[in-house]
Amino acid sequence: MIPRLAEVPQVVKDARAFVFDKDGTLLDLDTRWVAFFTALVDAALTELAAPSLRAEILAALGVGPSALVAHGVAAAGTGADVRSVIIETLCASGHDRRASEVAVASAYVSAPMGALAALGHPARTIRVLRECGMRIGVATADDRSRTLADLDGLGLIELVDVVNCGDDSVAKPDPRVLTDMADGWGIDVGSIVMVGDSRHDFATARSAGAPFIFVGDGDGPGGEAWIRSVDEIAEVLGLDSPRQ
Repeated sequence: MIPRLAEVPQVVKDARAFVFDKDGTLLDLDTRWVAFFTALVDAALTELAAPSLRAEILAALGVGPSALVAHGVAAAGTGADVRSVIIETLCASGHDRRASEVAVASAYVSAPMGALAALGHPARTIRVLRECGMRIGVATADDRSRTLADLDGLGLIELVDVVNCGDDSVAKPDPRVLTDMADGWGIDVGSIVMVGDSRHDFATARSAGAPFIFVGDGDGPGGEAWIRSVDEIAEVLGLDSPRQ
């Protein structure tokens, strides 16, 4: 079992930067995405007159009635990953590839998102970290346009130094997500703490040589510590006031 943050080693206490995943870390994953992926699949299948494939595609994506499957394609993959799963399932069932690509691309743009619900008070925590001299990054599998809108909705857009997204040339779990941030900030990547809720987040940290804090119930992929929400970070690390 990963230790609670209270038992975290010195490598995390000595952090100079924190990089946060977005969905499932800063905001509620299921509230935001179950509605979107369900609407996406329904719209594409309606366009192609293929409603019988609904259950198969949702299962392949890892989309349940009210929650996403942990570490599944929908929960951790990029938009390109999601579209690929839907298209390949359609093609395997005999649908034309080009027609499938067009239908899925159109549905991906038009499907409505679920409600934006913060997990705890991420803006308050990140503001405290910044006041203590920390650099702040966000690394997400989501597309850039939606990520910036979400960060703005959470009151974080002005608090984040660097954003890495799933449609960038380099994306999680590539270690360059963190090493590029480290180079840009002029710090060692080992002083960046990655905070996230998925295996992709953990793999990103480990491949780059950075510490990892898991957000969840403690039954995570690994890391130096776990927390239930980002609210715990500033309090446990004693960052209630700026470092001298």
